[in-house]
Amino acid sequence: MKKMILITSLVAVLVSLGCTHALQITNADDYFSPPAPPLQKPLKLGVISSSVTDVRNSRYVNAVVDALQRSGNFERVLYPYSLAVNQGQADLLIDIAVNPKYDGSGQNFVINWPGFLIFAPAIWGYKYNADIDTRVSLTNLKDNSTKQVAVPMHYVFRHAAMNRTWTEVSWLEVSVIAFVGGVTFTGYDESVTPEFISAVSPNYGSYVSRKIVDAISNEVVPNTPGLLTSRQSRGGL
Repeated sequence: MKKMILITSLVAVLVSLGCTHALQITNADDYFSPPAPPLQKPLKLGVISSSVTDVRNSRYVNAVVDALQRSGNFERVLYPYSLAVNQGQADLLIDIAVNPKYDGSGQNFVINWPGFLIFAPAIWGYKYNADIDTRVSLTNLKDNSTKQVAVPMHYVFRHAAMNRTWTEVSWLEVSVIAFVGGVTFTGYDESVTPEFISAVSPNYGSYVSRKIVDAISNEVVPNTPGLLTSRQSRGGL
């Protein structure tokens, strides 16, 4: 009896040690962004965001702001910008709204059952999807002309932690636990979100920053740095 308990405990320890998979974003290269060509003149940029009150979404905004600051295209980036406090201190104002949606995958069922037999969660990780819809409104504070920029992004990532892989104890019974777990795990694991945001922020921030700089560059009137085109002042894109 004691020998059986010892063997069971040993197996449980081995399972716990081997059933994790570090978070891996599998399609990050789809959003590789080389440095943007410099603007004609460094601008002063004010940044506001409706996402700033959301703990998680504000981290996406911070990633964009950080990338804008490092781009070398702006004399200063004021965030959070205040129309009352920072009046006259910016040439352009951008409003960033971030709307992420996360989802699981039907593949996770197979990964968990019968995948537990070969420790598939630890080898491949569970599959998750993140659709991050970023909308940016650019306003020229000199004439209030505006431009809208939409940046949709779809990330695929893999991860496994003990809050799910514990079901691999099905090695010790008839696999019912892994089967039921597989059905449940086709959904998204909310506990992964903070780690995903940390991992994706450099890639996400650089990509969105590049889109913003490109939009500013494409709408600058030649020989008049810092002004959006006349068609923007009329409301066109």
